[in-house]
Amino acid sequence: MSEVSDVEVSLWQEYRDQGLVVWAIGPSDSMEDLIAYRDDMGLTFPVLYDEDGAVFSRYEQQAAFSQTIFPQDWIIDAEGRVAYVNNAYEADEMIAIIEGELGL
Repeated sequence: MSEVSDVEVSLWQEYRDQGLVVWAIGPSDSMEDLIAYRDDMGLTFPVLYDEDGAVFSRYEQQAAFSQTIFPQDWIIDAEGRVAYVNNAYEADEMIAIIEGELGL
């Protein structure tokens, strides 16, 4: 299973009814390619199109990594603070943080 598929099943499907919000932000590929990717992967969480790269530029400047590596996983808490960031998918660690943030 790919990381994005696991996010769909293990995070989004599991915790959305408790208040989890998941967004994927796609790079400046074409909108058609992004829609095809979303549909091919069977994603039901929002996939946002970063047409001009503005979101990428904003977070790249604040990146926690020595290199820009994708995908990147960010958890933003209810107050808008970064609670977690990693460029290696660690589902168990993310679940622990999500459950803590959701009070589960």
